[in-house]
Amino acid sequence: MGNAYLTIILFGIVSLFGDIVYEGVRSILGPFLASLGAGPLIIGFFSGLGEFLTQSLRLLFGYISDKKRIYWILTIIGYSLICFLPLCGILKSWEIVVFFLLLERIGKAIRTPSRDTLISLVGKNIGIGRSFGIHEVFDQIGAVLGPLIFFFSLKRFKTYSIGFNLMWIPSIFLILTLIVLKKMYRYEEIEKKRVQDYNFSKKVFISYILFVFFSTAGLLNFPLVSYHIKKTGLIEESYIPILYLMAMGIDGLLALFIGNLYDKIKLKILIVVPLLSIFLPFLCFSNSSVSIIFAILFYGIIIGCDETVLRAAIADVISPDKRGFAYGIFNSIYGFGFLIGGWIVGVLYGKSIRQIYFYIFLTEIISLFFILSIAFKRYGVEKWEGEK
Repeated sequence: MGNAYLTIILFGIVSLFGDIVYEGVRSILGPFLASLGAGPLIIGFFSGLGEFLTQSLRLLFGYISDKKRIYWILTIIGYSLICFLPLCGILKSWEIVVFFLLLERIGKAIRTPSRDTLISLVGKNIGIGRSFGIHEVFDQIGAVLGPLIFFFSLKRFKTYSIGFNLMWIPSIFLILTLIVLKKMYRYEEIEKKRVQDYNFSKKVFISYILFVFFSTAGLLNFPLVSYHIKKTGLIEESYIPILYLMAMGIDGLLALFIGNLYDKIKLKILIVVPLLSIFLPFLCFSNSSVSIIFAILFYGIIIGCDETVLRAAIADVISPDKRGFAYGIFNSIYGFGFLIGGWIVGVLYGKSIRQIYFYIFLTEIISLFFILSIAFKRYGVEKWEGEK
């Protein structure tokens, strides 16, 4: 069990270093590309293309990881592509910078299904929810540190190059930690556990994926929230990044607690996601700065559940030999839900806030139906493995 904890912690440290680099770079991506001569059309298009690639390609690489049993190869390749980002600091062409940025996004698609499969396998020894909770804590620490490094480097030196040069440090430690992790991961012992029965039901999996889609399609995204804050002037614009850091901090602080709670009550914890999401627009679109602070609190809790429990649940119902592909399906639907929801809410924002209330209420009620159907066995499905 001690080895399992250490393995999960090392996975978390790898993600911490990776997040420092790519979240740091993403935090200044728009103005940096603009400084190289890229216009808003270019920035918007390639940012969207990067997110599309990182979500859609996970399905392909998840299938390949199961088919070829090359979880570690894909994990290492995916993380290694992060190391292209520090090179952006010496480039003068936005075209090459965009190419490196897209490489990193493809790298995330390559590594995520395999990495989550590896975490879920070793995590069985200490609890799936707890394992993903520990991983998420480290992940969010990196997501906070990266933007802060660029903030202080820009504040002090007034140049992007210093921030990019500093990104070499976590990049090097990322690779070193990955090497240590690969050597200590006891894959052979875990492989023997593939023979255990998993109580899989296609109806359960489809219902779960539909829950994921509708819950994310009805989640108000932070870019629109930040746009509304700027438009109304309820909170000074310079504090908007701090609000985002607050949400990510809440995510990280609660991740371990949420993961442990999942190991005890399983999917019932996910009922809180649609319930909080329904109240989110009422808080965000109010005329009170206090309500917006509460909205950020709710947003952090929701993301904490999404990043921890949604991944853990896949491991409780899908056998290891099909888990990479299942994670690929999950991530693709998760991203597609955000895409559809962001587009619809963006259109409705220009028409009527009340229509946003109705849309989010409808989608979250539908998602609540699906999660209740699974959590309380309305389909007559036997208890999920792990609840026995």
